[in-house]
Amino acid sequence: MARRALIDPFRLVANQVRPTLRIAVLVALLAACGPAHLRRTAEITSPIGTAQAAGSAASGAANIAQQPPMVLGVQTHFSQGWSPSTLALARQVGAPMLRDSLPWAESEKVRGSYTLNTPAAQALASACADGQRLLLTAVPSNPLYDGGGWVSSAAGNAAFASYLAALVGRFGSCLAAIEVGNEINGPGTLVYPAGVDRAAAYVTTLKTVRARIGGRVAILGGSTNMIGTGFLRTLFAAGMLATVDGIAVHPYRSRAEGLDIELAQLGAAMDSAGKRVPIWASEFSIDSRNQPLAAGELIKQATMLAAAGAAQASWYALIDQRWFPNMGLYAGTAAKAQAGAFRMMQRLLARGRPQRLDLGDPLLFAYRFGTDTTVVWGAPRSLRVEGGQISNASGTPAALAQVSESPLVITGTTAIRFGASTWIADTLMGWGTPQWRYGVRLKADTSYRLPLFDDQFTSYFGDRWYRPLRINNSSAAPGGTAAAPIRPVWRHVAPVAETIDVGGCFAKAAGGDGVDLTLTAGSTVLWRGVLTGRLQLPPLSANLAPGDALELVAGPNQTAGGDSFFVRLVLFQRGAGEPVVCPE
Repeated sequence: MARRALIDPFRLVANQVRPTLRIAVLVALLAACGPAHLRRTAEITSPIGTAQAAGSAASGAANIAQQPPMVLGVQTHFSQGWSPSTLALARQVGAPMLRDSLPWAESEKVRGSYTLNTPAAQALASACADGQRLLLTAVPSNPLYDGGGWVSSAAGNAAFASYLAALVGRFGSCLAAIEVGNEINGPGTLVYPAGVDRAAAYVTTLKTVRARIGGRVAILGGSTNMIGTGFLRTLFAAGMLATVDGIAVHPYRSRAEGLDIELAQLGAAMDSAGKRVPIWASEFSIDSRNQPLAAGELIKQATMLAAAGAAQASWYALIDQRWFPNMGLYAGTAAKAQAGAFRMMQRLLARGRPQRLDLGDPLLFAYRFGTDTTVVWGAPRSLRVEGGQISNASGTPAALAQVSESPLVITGTTAIRFGASTWIADTLMGWGTPQWRYGVRLKADTSYRLPLFDDQFTSYFGDRWYRPLRINNSSAAPGGTAAAPIRPVWRHVAPVAETIDVGGCFAKAAGGDGVDLTLTAGSTVLWRGVLTGRLQLPPLSANLAPGDALELVAGPNQTAGGDSFFVRLVLFQRGAGEPVVCPE
């Protein structure tokens, strides 16, 4: 998905709850994908007894299954002047929790005196009266303290903690959590005096807050744009995990696949730091005019978040806004397909934690809710269901009972049979599985295996020494120049003899001199080209013996710069090849 730069001109007063600076380049480089333990098979049956969480140890899956259902809430902006009448829309979709803010700088304009009866506060209190709960974001910055930067002095931290205590006094048990900061791995945040250790200063603020209000409301730290495991590690090292009740992340992405991988990476990072706390996905969404696509991603992403053990998630946002005109559940008061998906997701979550069914195919995703409800998507194949009902993502009866990349919700039965797919491998849905190996190739034509690397915003296959090279599920970038190229490599090794057709699509924004691409099968070059805009592969075929490799290699052409691009490569059974849609 290509997105324009989203820059909030009111960031200084509204950065508490906006998804700030989600630049198209970031979204292009920040998707990730796919569980890693499944194999491709023919026809598959899915009895309830096979349910397990892909990518997790059995004990971990069992622990998640025993957790309370994930809470799916929605973002509102009463602090930015939304009409109280908007609350009716939140009730229509059954949102049990609202995420909003009452900015400190607007609520405390005289030291020690708080204004907590503004129209925004009254609207939030009305939500509480209706039985909804609140997740409030609070940025620790006020012109009255520490020069208007993020508080770092003892007096400034104490003042911030006192303000949060006033919020707890105002909303009581309705206040579920306070998210300290907003997207603090992005620009314009953690504003401290020169020489101050930013991670340590932030953790000190959290410690002061815990000493004042700990046990009365959940305290969330981190608050990252994307998942940001690499950034969060610096906070873990500074002691954050010992002083928070949860980690807030904003897992924005164009495709759900790989969300489980990134969440597992974050969990492992917490384990390495000595303590694991709940994850709150306090913003997630997709910026697309394609409502069925967005509705499908809501179902897929919320399902994967719940299966990974996320405590809470908030869809951004309740209604379309001027700066984010495609992301709401409603356009004005008109319900979009996303609203139907949100309502359906509430019904699914009420059945408990979903578990991924191990069906032996990395390109087939099936998650079981309760005893008789399954969410399914993946590579195209036939689907046979005995009894029950089949709905699309927005909750209406499905016109065609066939597996595709759009999710289906099957209720009232577990008698489900899936046909064999003609897809052998896919760089998007099969990312991170044994279908693909990832490497870097330098001028000497020697390839090195790439690990999954945790960076400031997301995890991708790459290495700090080869930046800007990266391989995400739907995008990538080479590094270097023609004189010293740093080339990402996608490598599919045939486990058995494979007679394949190859389809692919690539796209990049204008800029630079293009990306050179080479596709080989064994020692044979199937195709070469230079990507400067949008490029669909011509029909290609190859015969791979067991152990033979099909490789896609990308390079910087002649000069560096402007080399980020979208990529999708699909391997089909011979005779089943078709054009591949670019993953923008």
